[in-house]
Amino acid sequence: MSTDRDDNVRAGIDLGGTGVRIVISSEGRELASLTVPTASFNPLSKSERVAKLVGSIRELIPSGKKLLSLGIGASGPVNIRTGVIENEDTLPAFSNFPLVDELSSALDLKVHIDNDAVTAALGEYYLGAGVGSRRMLMVTLGTGIGVALLIEGRPFRAADGSHPEAGHIPISSNPIRCYCGLQGCWECLASRTWLQRELQKLLPDVAYENQDLPFFRKQCKQDPKVQDAFDRYGRYVGRGLNTLLMLYGPDITILSGSAARLYPLYQAGVEESLKRSEGFTVNSNIVQSLLGDAAGAAGAALLPSLPPL
Repeated sequence: MSTDRDDNVRAGIDLGGTGVRIVISSEGRELASLTVPTASFNPLSKSERVAKLVGSIRELIPSGKKLLSLGIGASGPVNIRTGVIENEDTLPAFSNFPLVDELSSALDLKVHIDNDAVTAALGEYYLGAGVGSRRMLMVTLGTGIGVALLIEGRPFRAADGSHPEAGHIPISSNPIRCYCGLQGCWECLASRTWLQRELQKLLPDVAYENQDLPFFRKQCKQDPKVQDAFDRYGRYVGRGLNTLLMLYGPDITILSGSAARLYPLYQAGVEESLKRSEGFTVNSNIVQSLLGDAAGAAGAALLPSLPPL
């Protein structure tokens, strides 16, 4: 990473299906941040969406500081060559128009974009649980599932340079068809969306997003059906992880996203799905993100300062 002058700051945006997080940072240290619902952009025209992002960035810049660059992590698919997001299913407000070019023009600076799984992984690699890793797997369990593999800090890419959408792999015979076109898709069964929906069936008066680990641990002790939901979720998460761990062979796997904070409640299910015969075992060094929901935006802010990825 390059070293910035004290009066220079960098901006990062994490465009997720639920929220848009914007950060201003210096030397990897967050100075200011803002999160707004992604849905709030949907009623706006394309020019208004860009203007809202630009205005939010400018309002966050501390007095006397100069904005050096902007990095964006977006729920994929993302065409990093053209700077265009191609995800009408979860990011309709920001898809299929030149967002990068328009932000670059409005702010008069360089703008970089990548898949949000990559930017979150970069955040953890440089600032969080992945520091020192040679082969780091990052799995984000949020509205969908994001997956990124970093090899010596560089993201694994497909032959055409695109980011592999490894959240969309088959793990069951479930007949529900994902928007990716696959039945039994990992994202349909192991995203935070699935867990939240199942918990709301059992706890209809509880707002999932407002509760923490101790609350759900208490619910598991009081109602075996709640623990069963977590166990099923863990097995679903583990089935996908088993495939990725065997194929990629990481030295560490980091779980992030809003479901990662509850990992102790479904860890047993994950471990059950990772069991293999001797000689076929996978590295089950699985840890929770240190940066949490801030990883994506933090990594996005670093993106322009890194060597070409």
